[in-house]
Amino acid sequence: MIEIILVESDTIDDKVLFSCHSLIAAFFSGKKIQATLKEQQSYKYKLKIHFNGCRPQPVFKFEIFSQANMLESYSHQGTDMGIMERLTLPGKESVLQILLKQATVTFLTKYTKEIAPWGILTGIRPGKLMLKMDELGIPDVTKTRLLEEIYLVNSDKIVLLQAVAKAQKPFLQNMKVRTDLASLYVSIPFCPTRCYYCSFPSNTLDSSDIEKYLAVLVKELELVGEMLKNKGLRINAVYIGGGTPTVLNPQELAKLLDAIKKYVPLDKKLEYTVEAGRPDTINQEKLSILERCSVNRISINPQTMQDATLQRIGRGHTVEDVYKCYELARKNGNWIINMDIILGLPGEGFREIDDTLNKVLELNPDNITVHSLAIKKGSNAWADNYTSNSLKHWLEIQKHVHTSITSRGLIPYYLYRQKYIVGNLENIGYASPGNECHYNIAIIEEKQNIFGVGAGTVTKIMNFENATHKNIYHPIDLRTYMQGYEDVHFKVRQAFN
Repeated sequence: MIEIILVESDTIDDKVLFSCHSLIAAFFSGKKIQATLKEQQSYKYKLKIHFNGCRPQPVFKFEIFSQANMLESYSHQGTDMGIMERLTLPGKESVLQILLKQATVTFLTKYTKEIAPWGILTGIRPGKLMLKMDELGIPDVTKTRLLEEIYLVNSDKIVLLQAVAKAQKPFLQNMKVRTDLASLYVSIPFCPTRCYYCSFPSNTLDSSDIEKYLAVLVKELELVGEMLKNKGLRINAVYIGGGTPTVLNPQELAKLLDAIKKYVPLDKKLEYTVEAGRPDTINQEKLSILERCSVNRISINPQTMQDATLQRIGRGHTVEDVYKCYELARKNGNWIINMDIILGLPGEGFREIDDTLNKVLELNPDNITVHSLAIKKGSNAWADNYTSNSLKHWLEIQKHVHTSITSRGLIPYYLYRQKYIVGNLENIGYASPGNECHYNIAIIEEKQNIFGVGAGTVTKIMNFENATHKNIYHPIDLRTYMQGYEDVHFKVRQAFN
């Protein structure tokens, strides 16, 4: 049963208080943060926050209770509000929100003895803060000061953000200039098995379901392709994800790729990615089809190179399958290969992760994506109330992983975060120079039109004049998607006019 931490305040607006929930959750792995209790619920801890509203330096008081017993009381004097209001800050948060978050991090660091590497930052795209500071013309030295002193970001994470920003710069400049180019994401929401940490609704590999789904997918590709041609747009990055797209049999895979080629206006300099994530779904015939259709990037994702863990998390393959699949792929195509690993899997610590990392590095992939496990509602891990070790423990492991990968010449080029992520860390994509994935940068930084086709996808329509975008979502459920895809496409056309 998930333990609840109740957060209350008589002096802080609910919306402002709610903005701290993700921050508080980062310090209490496996516990749920709530403002109110539902029927038959009880709380394990209560955190009461008081704010006196005084100027120039407001005072926040924190009281944490276990049932009726107070465990700790702490007062924090905030930064001068006048000084804060005169600063040019890149985010959308109010001065009160920032001061409250600063006080919350300071208190919880003292109370839990844990480290918050990202300080008060809780959004999934911390790189956007760097981009906004660039747009505001904030000098590099001031950026570092703001991140350290206002947002309380760890120095290692600031260096990481700077490295990612440097790697992304030419891609983002090209997106700004070439507004006639866009990305396309195609969803194949089927997997051979459901992983322990996966929250995506399970879709069985029923052949009739796949056949019906592909028929609708082809119709939607035709609609999207026609719209792109009418608008004078070309696709310079195709990403087929899932699920596991390579669960499709050779005939189904060829049907999908041929439909993309037939209906979608593709740029000559096309980045074409297919997630071949499960090594047990790859064979010679499928690789030949991918190569014939100009796919130039694939993912072979072990997640771990420990057979015991693979069995524990419900993967239907072995470490030996990963080796065989990788060797086959290298022999049958001149593509860029990405490999994913996950930190925080059940039963794994430094020894297992280090062994996995060394085995992956020996294969010399062009890209490595390091995920920190995020516990998502709807997954078996969430139902089991799975928790991992302390923040400090994972911070040290990730530092070792980062050093090991970058020492091989790979650079961090995209980064994003998620709620309930192990160690309050982040997911990082590394690439050998020149092999960065354009689509990954586009989807994380949201600076290009992205058209989503298939169940569970999102279309991002840009307004380049004010650097904003509108999201339009397809439903996750297969049947709801198949019945209503034309209605969603109509919304996309309306938003694009």
